[in-house]
Amino acid sequence: MELVILENTKKDYISGEINVPALRGINLSINAGRFISFVGPSGSGKTTLLNLIGCLDKPTEGKVFVAGTEISRMNRKTSAKFRGDNIGFIFQNFNLIPVLTVYENVEYPLIMVQDVPLEKRKKRILDLLEKVGMISQKDKYPAQLSGGQKQRVAVARALVTDPKLVLADEPTANLDHDTAYKVIALMHNMKKEFNTTFIFATHDPKIVGEAEAIYTIEDGLITKMQENKQPGVN
Repeated sequence: MELVILENTKKDYISGEINVPALRGINLSINAGRFISFVGPSGSGKTTLLNLIGCLDKPTEGKVFVAGTEISRMNRKTSAKFRGDNIGFIFQNFNLIPVLTVYENVEYPLIMVQDVPLEKRKKRILDLLEKVGMISQKDKYPAQLSGGQKQRVAVARALVTDPKLVLADEPTANLDHDTAYKVIALMHNMKKEFNTTFIFATHDPKIVGEAEAIYTIEDGLITKMQENKQPGVN
């Protein structure tokens, strides 16, 4: 089933009186249950593309569909509801709330976005923290965690709403080599267990090879798509 579809999608930004094209016409189709990487240099359009798929921004032209819904023309309130129900996010800088514990950070979307009852919340959070290897750290605060531990918490938080799609923007950029591979392996395992689609953007060539399919983006265009026959083996 096609989970993500983009049809001639363009995005321009205005800088003073200059029109700056970020995406020049993207046509893309990604099936559910895939582990996909967008790769390209800084400024190529990777983050812009993730923002459009994540319902965080709107295209200048073209259409974006996620889970059978056209999201490119939604208003702000509808977009927020759609994101909360369907999409999880993992960020380069983790974006954990410093005054909340590990448990509370994972719990936060269930309170703010989905209003899940207490007992159901507790079971879901503890199950996920166990799966990402952070159950013993559940009462610690972000400042007490390593970068790899923070990103494990971020993975749990992204999955706690049971999203169809998880978007990760440079999820390993602030991690050392070994920790980066461990986080990608964790994402692979979560993809297999929950059949969640993962799309991540990266400029790290060592991490790119862990994806099932690799889309190269240059100057706002997809210039290459390559299937990986042995993803996640390193």
